[in-house]
Amino acid sequence: MTKSRKKWLVTCVVIGICLGSVVAQAEVVEADTSGATADVDSRAPGPYRNGTFTGSAPGYNGDMTVQVTIKNGWIAQTKITETKDDADYITKIQPLMAAVMEKQTTKTDTVSGATFSSCGFLDAVDQAIEKAKA
Repeated sequence: MTKSRKKWLVTCVVIGICLGSVVAQAEVVEADTSGATADVDSRAPGPYRNGTFTGSAPGYNGDMTVQVTIKNGWIAQTKITETKDDADYITKIQPLMAAVMEKQTTKTDTVSGATFSSCGFLDAVDQAIEKAKA
């Protein structure tokens, strides 16, 4: 997790606790976590090793685990494989999942109304990408 995301996450947690809006949820909710895919076959080889890599980071209700598929050296697919975040938050970050594919980076804005889930997703993808570096 980057230093700025940690600081933002800590600030959000403190505000959430103060407002009483942080509620733990034990069960995993059903949401469309199938992810997004990108057409990477037509590109020149990218900077990453091909394969499937996983990463985990804190989301809204605990750790979020993602699976990143690298094809032809590029991010071809991201998929949330495990989360306890509410389905509404996961639905809100679907465009973020597509943006990572389109831009081939996690350097993108988080989703308003799903900040914790956004940060968890981006940090988990960062962790997976680190494993894919050649």
